[in-house]
Amino acid sequence: MPVTDPDVEFILENADRLLTVTFRCLMSFGLADGLNDRLLATPADRRDDWHQAVVGFHRDTVLMAALRAAILLDANDRAVSFQTVYHRLKKPDVQAGLLQALEERHGHDVIPPLRTELIEEFRETYNKIDWNAHGRLKSFRNHGIAHLTPEKMFNSVTFSEMRTLVEVISHLAVTLRNLCQSQFALHADMLEEYRDLAKKAINKISPA
Repeated sequence: MPVTDPDVEFILENADRLLTVTFRCLMSFGLADGLNDRLLATPADRRDDWHQAVVGFHRDTVLMAALRAAILLDANDRAVSFQTVYHRLKKPDVQAGLLQALEERHGHDVIPPLRTELIEEFRETYNKIDWNAHGRLKSFRNHGIAHLTPEKMFNSVTFSEMRTLVEVISHLAVTLRNLCQSQFALHADMLEEYRDLAKKAINKISPA
């Protein structure tokens, strides 16, 4: 049976798009995090051409992670983001319509966590977002990545705050994946996997 509620259709049709961008965000930040650990451990007397190349890789992976995190938390009601999904899921009629559509597509809800629990988990996770850090992330995106403006960039987001935002995004994505029963290969440990991958890769090619 076709979905008639446009808000329910929006969630179902765009879930995999959000998961795809989340995967790329986790990959970018995970690699940046692993490189960050390696850079912090590099003695000052070994800061040679190899070190400068790693600095460049680190900077650009951070920039891509920041850009993707900003996209995923976009407040524009016409955008596809976790924020626009959240605002739709606040509506009881959308929740009911989504549950009905999922039951029609995938059958009865018998294996925990139940779909109603996943909706609540999504909403609770969303409410853990640090909106002050998010505001500074947007400022960084607008004045440090997406645009070259005459105004100086006075507000930015720290690496630690970025990590926390990305972890929340990861949790939102995994919950949405489980709720919509997507086949997209995304899981909770992906951030750590790419962090470890970067550290192993950089250790293999580091100068003696």
